[in-house]
Amino acid sequence: MITVLFVCTGNICRSPMAAALFEVFARHAGREDLHAESAGISAQEGLFATVEAHRALDGVASLVSHRARRVDAALVQRADLVVGLTHDHARFLRAAYPSAASRIISFADLPGGASVRDPYLLEQSDYDQTRRHLERLIPVLLEELDRYGVRGRRKRIRGEGERKSSA
Repeated sequence: MITVLFVCTGNICRSPMAAALFEVFARHAGREDLHAESAGISAQEGLFATVEAHRALDGVASLVSHRARRVDAALVQRADLVVGLTHDHARFLRAAYPSAASRIISFADLPGGASVRDPYLLEQSDYDQTRRHLERLIPVLLEELDRYGVRGRRKRIRGEGERKSSA
C-alpha cells in the first residue's frame, strides 16, 4: 500500500478535501494500492472539517470521520509521499523533516501545478473553487505516481522543488 500524506495549515479544509478526493480518484482509476491521509502544520487536534468543506464535497466524498491532527515525524515517516498544499508547506516540511525531504513535494511542483489557496473563513464559492482546483491537480498527481515507483526506489517527480512562476 502506498500512502500519500496531504499537509496544509489547520487540517480542516484543504488537506482533508485533497485526501478524500484523492481516494475517490484513485478508486476510479482502479488504484486499490493507494491510501491518503491528511494533517496540518498548526492543526488543533480533534477539530472537525469545516461545514463548507463538507458541502464542497457533498455527493462526491465524505469528511464525516475526519478529525484534525498535527503533522509529526511518525506521520511523515510512514508516508511514501508527502504533498504540501502550497510551496511554503512543502518548504516547511523539508526543513522540519530533512530525512524525508526527497519524499516531500507540493502541488505547485507538479507539471502545470499551483499552490492551493486557503478558503478558510471565506465563502462557500471559495471552497467549491478549491474542490475544482484539487480535481484538476489530483489526476496529475496520480500520473506522477505512476513514475514514482515503490518506496526506496522513488523516482524524482518532474518539477519537484522547482519554484513555479505565478504567470
